[in-house]
Amino acid sequence: MSAGPFLRRSRIVQRAVELIARYAVQARGPDTRARDLSGGNLQKVVIGREFAGEPRALVVAAPTRGLDVGAIEAVHELLRAAAAGGVAVLMISEDLDEILALADRVLVIYEGAIVGERTGEGAGVDELGMLMAGGSGR
Repeated sequence: MSAGPFLRRSRIVQRAVELIARYAVQARGPDTRARDLSGGNLQKVVIGREFAGEPRALVVAAPTRGLDVGAIEAVHELLRAAAAGGVAVLMISEDLDEILALADRVLVIYEGAIVGERTGEGAGVDELGMLMAGGSGR
């Protein structure tokens, strides 16, 4: 995308078009500024940027906070695809439904200590909620 100290605008535009299509970003075009995108489309841009480096691990914190239902599902699909492709995904979230929908394993931290560990399938909202509040969860 560069030749020495100079950026190659044509290559940058071409890459933007590819990423817009790959991540289904709703934008007027490759020149659209990120700050002019909706929250869900901005989140897709951020995820696309992170995936561009082909990470082996990804840490996401509240990845869908404030997004609409369609954008939430799109972000979830991107995270599922990354995990299926071998990327280790560490998600930090207070949204129990999101955790249960995506996690293979759930660790609950309370006052700086891990107070519970469950498989994604073996965890329930009530139990996790109790653990989050400092209870025993059982």
